[in-house]
Order: sequence, then structure tokens, then C-alpha cells
Amino acid sequence: MRLSGAGLCLMLVCAWSAQGASVARADGWTLGVADVPSAPAPGAKPRTPLRLEVLAAQAAEGSASVQAVPYERAVEQLADGQLDAWIGVVPLDSSVPAAIHRKRLDVSVSPVAILRSDTDIHDWSALAGRTVCLSADGRYVGELAARFAALEQVYPSATDALLALRTGACDAAVQDEGFLRQLLKYPEWRKFSAQLQPYRKQVLERLSRADAAPAVRDALRQATAAMRLQLLAAQQARDIAFEVYLDQSVPDCH
Repeated sequence: MRLSGAGLCLMLVCAWSAQGASVARADGWTLGVADVPSAPAPGAKPRTPLRLEVLAAQAAEGSASVQAVPYERAVEQLADGQLDAWIGVVPLDSSVPAAIHRKRLDVSVSPVAILRSDTDIHDWSALAGRTVCLSADGRYVGELAARFAALEQVYPSATDALLALRTGACDAAVQDEGFLRQLLKYPEWRKFSAQLQPYRKQVLERLSRADAAPAVRDALRQATAAMRLQLLAAQQARDIAFEVYLDQSVPDCH
């Protein structure tokens, strides 16, 4: 990735603009996501979270208390008032009470694999016995091994997993479709543009209490609006691509 001074300035301005987009104030409400990343250790390299719902929660956290709540507990906590809203993947066979609003968001988090353009892997079954880079904060750890007999290599973040792909440590990387579509727009990722399309479909969803205060509903709608999520996804891909660029200390494999 080659950045001119102007390009770097533009990237920083865009990142600032996305972070600075305001959401409605609604102090004292609680927002759940399946996982909240730990604070980085002192001196650790910056790493952008992979799950877009985490970034959406961070965008609202100036007014919301963000909590780690798995889906299995989210509906109960929404019903009894411990949570005002929750964002994440809802199992296909799940139903929610009438007192909880359920909204599908226009964000695909289906699993997609990216590989070198000269790969000999052309379907998911061909991952058997092959190495796949995954990130610990992703959604697919354990699934690729169980379903396709892939050899999973789990890295702390999407940045580390993608860096391993670029330097030849694995045959493929599997991450959320929405994120990878944004990442592959960058010219330096053309060499890794071969793809395996989703073997299952899933999207992000938003659950919220029907009796939430109007200010809470407004803040939640703004934090998860389609345009807001598109900006967050574009910024996420930009940030992770830049993190990979900064960390790559050996040439791409050939």
C-alpha cells in the first residue's frame, strides 16, 4: 500500500469525519453486543475490531453503556429492562416477544473466504487439510474445522489474520462479507481477490425494547442507520488495511 502525503491526510480526515458524526444524546441507556473487545495493553499496536456492531456500539457509547451480552441472554435482559437494545446475529430459528422490536440491518456478516488469485482452492470443500486464517474476535472460530476439516489458525485480530494471509502463513482468510467487500476495493488486495462465496447467509439485526424512551430510539436509529453503517464499514476497512500496511515487514508471498 503506497500512500502519498495527500492520501494520508485524506484518510485521516475521512476517519475523523466518520468518528465525529454525531448521534442523538440519550444518557443512561444500555446497549448490548455479543462481545466487547478488551482494552489494548499499554504499548500495544492499535487494532480495529472486526465486528461492525462493536463499531456501531462505540459510535453510540458517548450516551450508552455498552455491555457484552450473548444473544442467548439478550432477549431475557431486554424483557426485564436490563438492556434497552442489542445488536448482533440472531439465529435463524429464533423468535422474539412482541414487546421487543426486531430490525434487520443492511449489513451482511456471512462468511466469505479470500485467497490468492492463483489459488487452486475453488470451493469450500477444498479447504480440507488447508490452513485458514481467522481472527479471535470474528464469528467462525471452530466452524471451518468442524464443517470443512480446515486447519484453523486463529490470530488476535483481523489485522493479524490478514497479515498472515499476505505473508503466506495460510491458504485463505475467512471474515465477514461486508468487511471483505470494502477491503477488496483497495488495489493492494487485488492479488488476494479470489473468493469463496458464503456457504450460509446471515445479517446483523437490532433488537430494542418497544417501550424505550424516544431519545433512546432516536440514538439507536442513528447509530445503526444504513448510511452510518456504510461509513463505519468503509472506515473499518481503511483502518485495517492501513494497520496491515504498517505491520507488513516481509514481502508478499509469490
